[in-house]
Amino acid sequence: MKKLLLLTTSLVMVLASLHTGYAKTYYRTFEIAEIRSDGIVLKDFEGGTFLVEKDSGGLQVGDIVRYDTVRNVLKKSPWQPAKITGLTDSTVTLQLNNGEKVGVNMRSHYREEFKEGDTVQYKASSGQIKKNTSEKPAE
Repeated sequence: MKKLLLLTTSLVMVLASLHTGYAKTYYRTFEIAEIRSDGIVLKDFEGGTFLVEKDSGGLQVGDIVRYDTVRNVLKKSPWQPAKITGLTDSTVTLQLNNGEKVGVNMRSHYREEFKEGDTVQYKASSGQIKKNTSEKPAE
């Protein structure tokens, strides 16, 4: 019985000490600067640009994307920068960087938190807005 307990304890300690790290990702955030026939031109937040040989797939100039340079994976970021262009009792009107206008339902805490002209982040899947925490790329 003591041998079984000693063996079990040592096995648990060995398994607990093994590295349980996650797969490493190399995603970085970019803005779409240009869509061309041979791919998409991405601009980083320092102003550097490079071409990715991908189909636009519904992406537009001004969209914020995440790109993994190692695996060559491009996906649209869920939070997109926008500017508040109008506030009413029931709707917050946003102008996205890609030129699209969106109406978001007014929530009670939005009245105190935001005003017209503020730059915010917009999440289309849930219709949420939040204060802008990142800066726009240099132009």
